[in-house]
Amino acid sequence: MKPLKDARLRTLLSLIEGGVTLADVGTDHGKLPVAALLSGRASAAIAIDVSEASLAKARALAAEEGVRMRSIHGDGLTPLKAGEADVVVIAGIGAAETIKILEEAPCTFPRYLFVPHKNAPLLRRYLKEKNARIIRDIAVKEGKHFYFVIEADFSLPWQEHSVYFGTEGEALAEYRTHRLQRLSELIALGGDPSLAEEKEELIHAETH
Repeated sequence: MKPLKDARLRTLLSLIEGGVTLADVGTDHGKLPVAALLSGRASAAIAIDVSEASLAKARALAAEEGVRMRSIHGDGLTPLKAGEADVVVIAGIGAAETIKILEEAPCTFPRYLFVPHKNAPLLRRYLKEKNARIIRDIAVKEGKHFYFVIEADFSLPWQEHSVYFGTEGEALAEYRTHRLQRLSELIALGGDPSLAEEKEELIHAETH
C-alpha cells in the first residue's frame, strides 16, 4: 500500500498504537484501518459505513493488501457493542454530525480520535460538557484548509483546554496567524461577541 498522503490520515495513524482493535466510522476507502493493520499499529480493525459502495472499496483494498478486516454496513456506532473496539475514529464529517453519532451510540469506548471537517469548537464544547478529557489536539493543514486531530478519553475528567483551538502540530502557528487575521476582520464588521474572547485566547496562547 502506498504511504498515506493526507496529513489528517497520517496524523491519525501516528496516534494508533499498541496493537489495538480499531473501529473506523465512515471508513469510505478504508485506507486508515488497512494502514493500521499493515503497520501493526492495530491487531484488528472494523470498517463501518452507511454506504455499501464505500464498504466495497474498503473490502477490496483490504483484500489487495492481504489483511483481514471486518466490515459492517451500519449507521455510526450503533452496530458496535461494548468491548468490540479499543479506539474509535470518526473523521471527515462535521462536528454536529460527530456529536449526533456519539449521542446515538449504545455505549462508550476507551479512546476516540476525531477529525471534524468543520466547527471543531462545537466538538470541544461537547467534550467539556460530557467531562471528557482531550489528550491531544493537533493542527494539520491540507491545501488551504486547517483541521484538528483530537484524541479524547471519556473515562478521564476534563482538563483546562481552549474550546477554540488545539495545542500542538506543525500547522498550529500558521493557524493562529491566519485565524487572528480573520477574527480581526470579523470583529471590525461587528461580529459575534464570542469572537473577541477567541481572539484574546489566541493572543494569550501565542505569548505563553
